[in-house]
Amino acid sequence: MTLASASSFPPSPNGRAASLVRRPRVAHLSPPDAEQAVAPASAECVDAFLDQLVELPLIQWLVIGAALVAARDRVPVRQRAWDELEAALVSRRLGVAIWSVRDAVDTAAHIVTRETHQWSRQQRGAFAAAHGAAEGAALAVLARDDLPPETYRALTAPFATCVAVAESTHRG
Repeated sequence: MTLASASSFPPSPNGRAASLVRRPRVAHLSPPDAEQAVAPASAECVDAFLDQLVELPLIQWLVIGAALVAARDRVPVRQRAWDELEAALVSRRLGVAIWSVRDAVDTAAHIVTRETHQWSRQQRGAFAAAHGAAEGAALAVLARDDLPPETYRALTAPFATCVAVAESTHRG
C-alpha cells in the first residue's frame, strides 16, 4: 500500500488510518541492540490515538491550534516538556518507532485536510500548531512510561479528549 492509496481511505471508527502503521513489526527492522521494541500496549494506545485524530473534525484541529497560538505564556512549559520527551525517546532508542509515529500523524493530518484547498494565514498557523501538538501528544503516548506525569499532561493537554479515549480503550 502506498501513502497515496492510504489517504484515500475515508475516516472510520474501525481504525483504518492507524492500522497502516503497526509498531510491533517495525521493531524488527533494526538489530535488537540498535532499537528497543515498543510495548504492545503502547503501540495499541498510539494507534487508538491516531484513530481519534483522523476522526477529529478539521474545525477542532483549528480550535486547538488557535488556543495554542494564543497561549504564548505556555511556550516555556511546552518546550521543557518537549525536551524531556526527546530525552526519553533517545534513551529508549526508538528511532524507527518515532519515525513511524510521526509519519502516521502526518498521514492523519493529510486525511483531515484533504478537502481543504484555501487557507487563511490564521488557519495555516493554527493548523501548524495543532499538527505539532498532535505529534508531541502521539510521541508522549508512545513514551508515557518514561515521562513524569506533569510532562505527559503538558504534551497531551491539547488533545486530552482524544488521548483519554485512546487510553480508556487500550490501557489496562
